[in-house]
Amino acid sequence: METHYQDISVDSEVVKSEIKKIALLNHNLAIRVVAILNILFSISDYFTIPQHWQSFLVLRFIITAIFFSIYLLQDRFAIPVEWPAFIAYLGCIVENSYMYSVMDASTLQKFTFAFIATFIGAGMMAVWRLSFSVWAVIVSLILNASFFLLLSPLSIEEYLSNGAFLTMMVAIFSIVLIHTRYNLTLKEVTSRLKLEVASDEIAEKNKNITDSIKYAKRIQNAMLMPTENIKKLTAENFVLFKPKDIVSGDFYWFDKIERPGEENIIFAAVADCTGHGVPGALMSMLGISSLSEIVKEIEIRTNRIPDAAEILNELRTKIKISLRQTGKTGEQKDGMDIALCMIDYRNKKLHFAGAYNPMILIRNGNLIEYKGDRMPIGIHIGTEKDFTNNKIEYQLEDVVYLFSDGFADQFGGDDGRKFLIKNLKELLLSIHHEPMEKQKILLEETLENWKNNYEQVDDISIIGLKI
Repeated sequence: METHYQDISVDSEVVKSEIKKIALLNHNLAIRVVAILNILFSISDYFTIPQHWQSFLVLRFIITAIFFSIYLLQDRFAIPVEWPAFIAYLGCIVENSYMYSVMDASTLQKFTFAFIATFIGAGMMAVWRLSFSVWAVIVSLILNASFFLLLSPLSIEEYLSNGAFLTMMVAIFSIVLIHTRYNLTLKEVTSRLKLEVASDEIAEKNKNITDSIKYAKRIQNAMLMPTENIKKLTAENFVLFKPKDIVSGDFYWFDKIERPGEENIIFAAVADCTGHGVPGALMSMLGISSLSEIVKEIEIRTNRIPDAAEILNELRTKIKISLRQTGKTGEQKDGMDIALCMIDYRNKKLHFAGAYNPMILIRNGNLIEYKGDRMPIGIHIGTEKDFTNNKIEYQLEDVVYLFSDGFADQFGGDDGRKFLIKNLKELLLSIHHEPMEKQKILLEETLENWKNNYEQVDDISIIGLKI
């Protein structure tokens, strides 16, 4: 089921919790920085307003001691985390209101930007509660007005024109600005949490899908003949089978017919189904089961051994029926390419038939290619005819190779080109005299060296049989 990011709901309490985590980091840092700077500013007081610096220093120490003690004891007395910052801010407002009121006009101008910076803190309270910011401004206005009336040597015009009005405007503006930023942060956190939820859902669905595909791989592997059984069929053989994904659109197939007192007849095939991954795997399982049924059905129905072409003709019919392919426009053209051979030990014959895919026979150091017919197993645009049965008198030590196009189509090398069928033939010719297991190893090593850092582009299957 598709997941729409915008439709994902996030618990508002979770969002608030995330916001508080962000605010708490800034809150702890701000209180510590303010405590240090508030004391250090006394150095500036000494040079800027020496007549008041001692009283300012005492006031700074008292205010700092009060709010920093509350900060240190907040866990012990379960004080809500937002209160130490609010109290620290109120303390600084008391301190600054007093200091503001006893300055002359020239000194007041020097402290304007310092007071503006302090009043910006009123807006920062909005991160916890908007009411804190509003009350911070109200209290600061009341305190500044009260200290002005009691202590200031300036007229109201001088007081306002030398920084008080600007400071008040900045405080109000900072509330609006920071509250707006708070709302944006709220949206950002909500979006991030939604993304995390969506990511978790996708990860869970991906895990379920992957688990299902892995189980499908077990089923697919169960349908392929086990290696130990394959080794009993011929004197020497190997199977190189490397799916691109977890499951494969390639498959290999072996079967045999045994009759008392007679030599066995061995069937072997490599097929490349439409697509790879899950779609290809579904086709491959249909192909494996169909081939085994066809051999038995023909033998029972005709009391004879089917040749390679007859098996492919029957397979094409069965696939078309299974997929309901009639040749109508718009129908799926799913099917498979296949190379199938039959080793008839009774009559010393090798039969081959192919749908696009070839068979390579190496005899006495010479490579002979038997090409498949240019039509697939499945619906075909054009004249449909029977597959060609190539009948070959084999010789002992003949080596036969059946393969899909995955190896030849693999990109790699220094310039990222395909390996190509020509190079695969040369490789098989150069290693055919080696023991079958070593041939498999050499093929795998060549493939890995060729791929370099390129991804595998398709399923890869090669069967080698020594007669």
